[in-house]
Amino acid sequence: MKPTYIFLTLLFFDLVSKFALNYFEPSSMTLVPGILDYILIKNTGIALSLLSSDSLALKYLLLIIIFFALLFLFNEYKKSVSYRQKIGFLFILSGGLGNFIERIFFGSVTDFLHLRFLDTSLFVFNLADLIITIGAIILIFEWILNTSEK
Repeated sequence: MKPTYIFLTLLFFDLVSKFALNYFEPSSMTLVPGILDYILIKNTGIALSLLSSDSLALKYLLLIIIFFALLFLFNEYKKSVSYRQKIGFLFILSGGLGNFIERIFFGSVTDFLHLRFLDTSLFVFNLADLIITIGAIILIFEWILNTSEK
């Protein structure tokens, strides 16, 4: 599959999932008992709700930082030579852009998957966060493979 199609497919599924959940607003529910719940949350911060605030200045600062981070990652994608590395960057870019687009239009990101261990809440995330994590894992494995081959 061409890298552009992978990027667009991941971005599409992320944005559609967020739109559908915001539009239909289903009730909270358990998806996997003791592990995963559905719960709709608006996150104005970044990972794990860090820097969550109603401050307009902080929201603009986050947008600027995320924009430049995406530009940096896109540049790294263009420079990458291995297919696995390109795929890793595409996953991170598609998830990052999905969250960035939502943050621009709505001032927050929709998180809806609540990961927990029995009664201990771990964090709430969305499809874009999962896609970013998979991309990071791909890049880490690629780095380990390249390091061990040298």
